[in-house]
Amino acid sequence: MTDKVQAKQDLEFCSAELSKYQNLSRVGLRHSELVAMDNIMIRLKERIKNLREVLYA
Repeated sequence: MTDKVQAKQDLEFCSAELSKYQNLSRVGLRHSELVAMDNIMIRLKERIKNLREVLYA
């Protein structure tokens, strides 16, 4: 039971973080900064996918 509660909290947190990164303006950023942001978003998407699999499987 506690694991599902924690997984739901993690899912909400990751979804909120992903939303923040997706809404950031990319104007004026260096290539390395853009790549770093993309890598963070990829990790968050993978984590969200895994959490959803665990919760709803």
